[in-house]
Amino acid sequence: MTNSRLLLDIDDALVSDSSPARTDGRGLDYERCARLHNYLVAYGWMAYHQRSADDLDELLACPTFFERQRDDSEVLRQRLDAGPISYLDSIIMPDTGISYWVENVEVIPADELFFIEENGLYDKERFVILYGSWFEHGGHRVGLVYDQQRHQVAMTLYQENIDSVSPVEEHLDMWFPLETMLTNWIYMLRIGKVAAGPERVSNDEEPGAADQLGPWMWQPYSLAQVDSNVAAIEARMPSGSLLSVLPTTPLLTHADLDAASVPKNCFIRSALTKVKTPRSKYIALGLEVPHDAARFIARQ
Repeated sequence: MTNSRLLLDIDDALVSDSSPARTDGRGLDYERCARLHNYLVAYGWMAYHQRSADDLDELLACPTFFERQRDDSEVLRQRLDAGPISYLDSIIMPDTGISYWVENVEVIPADELFFIEENGLYDKERFVILYGSWFEHGGHRVGLVYDQQRHQVAMTLYQENIDSVSPVEEHLDMWFPLETMLTNWIYMLRIGKVAAGPERVSNDEEPGAADQLGPWMWQPYSLAQVDSNVAAIEARMPSGSLLSVLPTTPLLTHADLDAASVPKNCFIRSALTKVKTPRSKYIALGLEVPHDAARFIARQ
């Protein structure tokens, strides 16, 4: 990939109903997966270091996994299938973590963790930890495990959680093509459930602020999720029952919340000043939308 801006052009590589993941048993779709991985690396790198797309050539100059100086490169090549080798030759190594769940590309043989599984591969590991989980998640860390026999991955952040993905035949719903997992991480970014940004200083952190691992922050809620739920409710209502409000305006202002003695730094203020105003009186059975700011203030 010679044009660094192509790192961010990955919509055609995302898994969707019209573009499903590979399930024909032909091995890892390494080119597609590499594009998705490199997008995540570029996205996190730009957010964390406050750089622009014009700076991405710097990322492309970084050594790949096997180009880095390490004593076990040839040994690992011998224990890996052709797909993972091509994948590792095609991806950019992250310096700030690849997602909120896993930090770095590690490539650690893991058959000993899946000792109850049969290995039909000759002189190769069946299970490989492709990405290691963040230490901050606790436990005896594992990460994203790749099954070289079935060409699928499963997330098990720590060893204590392995029984949720093994035996494999009893947990097939927990194993996915790698491109599906990477697409899910990107989707979380796009709906705002995960955000990326520079490292926060302690004075900037608010009570209840999202946890940050590298550039990645897990948000307590997603505005896109709220908006989609509200849209689904309104779509099922008679058009004549919808309120005449501007949906682009926030539900309540900071001045309204100040008058209601809502704390400066809290989830309620963060949500009510950012979500769009629903055009319905109720958001759920018995839960009234506070369209009347004065009434909301008086109730506090």
